Amino acid sequence: MQMDAIGARLLAARIAAGVRIGSVIELQSDSGVELRAGDRGVVRGIDVGGTVDVEWERGFSRAIDPRSAPFRAVAA
Repeated sequence: MQMDAIGARLLAARIAAGVRIGSVIELQSDSGVELRAGDRGVVRGIDVGGTVDVEWERGFSRAIDPRSAPFRAVAA
C-alpha cells in the first residue's frame, strides 16, 4: 500500500515532533503569554506543519510549535 503526499508529510511531522498523540509533555521554557516553563499537557494532535495541539492541565487547549516552544515527554 502506498502513502499519499499528505500522509507522508503528516508522518514526517509526527516523527519530527518526537512525541506521540496521547503523550504527556512539559514545556522547557515560556511560550507566549499563557504558557510557562513547567506547564504540562496531553498531546491531542500533530498537523502536517509540525504544530502540536495540546490540552493543558491548566484547563485550556493551545497549539505549540516545537521549534520555538521546546518541550520534553514525561512519564504519565
